[in-house]
Amino acid sequence: MNCIFCKKDSTNSKSVEHIIPESFGNKKHILKKGMVCDSCNKYFSTKIEKEVSELDFFTNIRFRNFIPSKKNRIPKGKAILPKTKYLAEVDLNKGIQVTLDSESFNLVEKGEITSLTVPYKYDYPKDNISVSRLLAKMAFEMLALRVIKTNKDLIDFVNEPQFDKIRNYVRSNPKNENWVYSSRKIYSENEKFYLKDGKSVDMIFECDFLPTNRQELYFVFVYKGIEFVINMAGSSIDGYLEWLKLHNDISPLYREGSNFGYDLTPEFLKNN
Repeated sequence: MNCIFCKKDSTNSKSVEHIIPESFGNKKHILKKGMVCDSCNKYFSTKIEKEVSELDFFTNIRFRNFIPSKKNRIPKGKAILPKTKYLAEVDLNKGIQVTLDSESFNLVEKGEITSLTVPYKYDYPKDNISVSRLLAKMAFEMLALRVIKTNKDLIDFVNEPQFDKIRNYVRSNPKNENWVYSSRKIYSENEKFYLKDGKSVDMIFECDFLPTNRQELYFVFVYKGIEFVINMAGSSIDGYLEWLKLHNDISPLYREGSNFGYDLTPEFLKNN
């Protein structure tokens, strides 16, 4: 077996590859041992995924929604103290631990501060090279998963030269590129998704591919209502923007006939 990124022999690799980072709440979308070698797996974990997971946007979404890391730890978050407006650090891993300044602490002791406000709005990353490379990594790995699920030969996938551009961008980025991607809000962070029996569930993330008339393939990833889209062929999203204009700006995940990839209906569609 050869690694789908570096193409080196990966027969003895011991790591499974999480297509979506574990810290994003992914437990199921996984590539078996050897599809991504241990060296590439470690590189992605330390050089790309770690940087993205530590961005304020992702840290605070995970904090607010109690999404643990692969070590089962919820990231620390921030909360604002009324009166003093102090931005306190909050740790939820052992009960609720709040780090206060002396002024806020004194007011808490006196009973003059009895609540915290958790900031809800953090700008989502719109031009971040680590986010771009993570999207490209997830896209390429999800495509590899589709290949093996259709029983196609992975050797041809590994050796296919048209994928070398995205492989190189993700694995080493020798040209120091920063592929453009789209990011926008398509539904609320607390959007309810309904099962056929009417019960509602939480949606952490969802993803799919969008082929366009330009012979492009886009990867669409939504995390707690924020949609990220990248072109697997390089730094252009013109085809995606053109597609949006033709489809009234609806997310490709919710285009007619897509079935969303799930037997779930989001509240914003249920109410239409």
